[in-house]
Amino acid sequence: MLVISQESAERSWKLKGYLDDMQMVQFPAVDDPWTFDNEIHNRFDFTWNPAKVFGMGVGLRTRFIFGQSLTANPAYKGALFNDNGLVNMTWDLWSSASAALLTQFDRAWISGTFGKFQITAGRQRINWGQTLVWNPNDLFNTYSYFDVDYPERPGSDAIRLQVYPSATSVLELAAKLNSKGKLTCAALGRFNTGGFDVQFLAGLVDDQDYVVGAGWSGNISGAAFRGEVNYYQPKNNWNDTSGVLLATIGADYTFSNSLALTFQVLYNQLPAGYRPESMVNVYQAPPTPKLLSFAEWNIFLMGSYPVTPLFDVSLATMYFPDLAGYFVGPTLNYNVRQNIDLSLFIQYFNGRFKSPDPLMENVYFKSFLGTFRVKWSF
Repeated sequence: MLVISQESAERSWKLKGYLDDMQMVQFPAVDDPWTFDNEIHNRFDFTWNPAKVFGMGVGLRTRFIFGQSLTANPAYKGALFNDNGLVNMTWDLWSSASAALLTQFDRAWISGTFGKFQITAGRQRINWGQTLVWNPNDLFNTYSYFDVDYPERPGSDAIRLQVYPSATSVLELAAKLNSKGKLTCAALGRFNTGGFDVQFLAGLVDDQDYVVGAGWSGNISGAAFRGEVNYYQPKNNWNDTSGVLLATIGADYTFSNSLALTFQVLYNQLPAGYRPESMVNVYQAPPTPKLLSFAEWNIFLMGSYPVTPLFDVSLATMYFPDLAGYFVGPTLNYNVRQNIDLSLFIQYFNGRFKSPDPLMENVYFKSFLGTFRVKWSF
């Protein structure tokens, strides 16, 4: 009986995380000076489920960043300490002109399960996306594909109710408040039909836009086929034509030799006259789910292949037709030991933002970012 009790106690909680070091080098153009930075990143994820009806989780990420970007780009430093939650859980432990030590709780939730009902409150990840690169249906946690060191994605200060009518269906209600006190609330229904998971949603985003949307994922002849679409209408201009449409469709397929291909197209209707102010606006997480890209049309293609069981490579590309621009991102990953990985990420952007004013010049952007990471997971 004692052994059984110990095993039960061990299964009731789980602690995992990682410690990594990233060396980064970047330059905006060939003739501009190189910028060197380093980031040491530690993460802890703790979950506790002492009973079938109760659970809780905490996620803590601590980063020490030092280098030339902090000095050269004030917007970069400001973005580090930005906490979009209702409760500010990001702390500046120590900082100087060229270094910053900060810690952040991006998960802090409790949940209760009562039969077919589950309710979760606190900072949590609410993932409604079906596609792999851009997720219009993901109303609560927008993120950037280019952020290679944040696989967990941000959380929201929210309350979420899930009801499971059957093993293949779910109804959800969720609401969050951001750091400005603006409300996002939505309902989602997901069910399976013909081998496809299909979902519909409707709600209010940032107390500003009504939204309706749909998404699906399934398989056709061995290939995964996915898509999402959202339409936003301003809350205070219900009868005008200032709505915004986001739609994406994609497919991914793995061949018998383990070569995997992923394809996705995104159409993101942009506000009139929109253009990013800098590459920071491109790289950081999107400010709103109705603005997932800096380009109206986005075409993504990626191939990945395990050269050996311990070494895999991938090449991601994006093409932005309306900007005459593109992105190229090769990645190499080598598993040194079971819990130690070496990774190399290359990210190259090239294109131009057209000026909405014919008297102003177009803004050309060109940027190279190389990252070498050593990661220990536990």
